[in-house]
Amino acid sequence: MPTESSTPKKFKRGVIYEVNLDQLYRDVDQPRKHFDEAELESLKQSIADKGLLYPIIFRVDNNDCNIIVSGERRFKAFQALGKEKIPAMLVSSDKFDEVALIDNILRSELHPVDEAEALENLRTKHNYTHDELGNLIGKAANTVTEIVTLARLSQEIRDDARTRKNLSRNALLKVARKPTDKGRKKAYEILLASLSKVDTKRPYVKSPSYKKTVDISDKAIKAIQTIDLGSLGDNKSEVETKLMELLEAIRNKLDSTGS
Repeated sequence: MPTESSTPKKFKRGVIYEVNLDQLYRDVDQPRKHFDEAELESLKQSIADKGLLYPIIFRVDNNDCNIIVSGERRFKAFQALGKEKIPAMLVSSDKFDEVALIDNILRSELHPVDEAEALENLRTKHNYTHDELGNLIGKAANTVTEIVTLARLSQEIRDDARTRKNLSRNALLKVARKPTDKGRKKAYEILLASLSKVDTKRPYVKSPSYKKTVDISDKAIKAIQTIDLGSLGDNKSEVETKLMELLEAIRNKLDSTGS
């Protein structure tokens, strides 16, 4: 794909530009609100060693400002590396918020709170149903309903929760389903207290089902890697649907392990 400098006033779609970092601005409404420092450091090291694999995506707003749609973590990593420019590509879709959400979900698992806020914003902005949101992100409508339930949590709880990687969606749902703000605050305090009481001295013992589970997972991964979607012809969409169902089943299984 062609690459051009960032000097032209007008950007074209489909072209990767080398854009000055000081000509790009973060989107205050972007889905990801918290950036894990360890993950940023890992990304910085990866870029330093291998370069940037994917350009960031930006839009031009009504004030001719270049707003980052997806790739703020990559942008921050470039800043930390002391670089002046970053490969970037224009998106002209009016629904850039959908692009940002999907990109964040696919590239790195969003915190349940960030995902809930982003979906709720899309629902109110575009008047989407939960079915339409589900089709957008590849999840069932009832899963979307569960996710946006977290938007009922107070701003204080959401801001605290998004900094804690050990809080599952399932655990936060139990808090969000309390009928009052007072009840949700109390439930959240109890949840945090339960997490702090984990017995770190308990010796690690593998479950009897550990080897069986790992074997099944390894076989599934190898089977999926052998799939050639390009050779399936008319059956491609059906297989893609099955793969999305498998992904959803895995996510639900992981969520069900939360306390």
